[in-house]
Amino acid sequence: MSEHRSKAAELYRTWGPAVYRRCLRILKDQEAAKDATQEVFVKLIRDMSKLEDRETVLPWIYRVATNHCLNQRRNGSRRGEDFEAPPLELVASADHDTLPDRLLVQSILSRFDATTQTVAVGVLVDGMEQEEVAVVLGLSRRTVARKLARFLDLARHHVDRS
Repeated sequence: MSEHRSKAAELYRTWGPAVYRRCLRILKDQEAAKDATQEVFVKLIRDMSKLEDRETVLPWIYRVATNHCLNQRRNGSRRGEDFEAPPLELVASADHDTLPDRLLVQSILSRFDATTQTVAVGVLVDGMEQEEVAVVLGLSRRTVARKLARFLDLARHHVDRS
């Protein structure tokens, strides 16, 4: 059991800041984001085998955190709590003008490996510093910068052609 706790603590130190930022971005409340971060890690620790592949771990953690927070928001609205809607998660109520943009973004992201996708989303969407992304992914800051530059170049090229 001690080994399990040690691994859980290491996971929390490594991924906690990214999960907290994701929760805060969705919930817009620091205390709710702290609570959600802890709850997300309880879920993550239950299925630690998915946390072993560094290439796919951050996208999976983001998905768990996002789903958890969106469920909290939905459950809160059912109880009459009022949350401000986060701009990035408005899929159901998006107006028709944003759908082509979302499809374009998905198309561009799909052209890259999971690590580059994680770098792009971490820096451009979640506002992480390149150094933070590098630490979380176990990459050098220079590698993160190269992946981000390559992503931006291809994205610009793809948008210009569209």
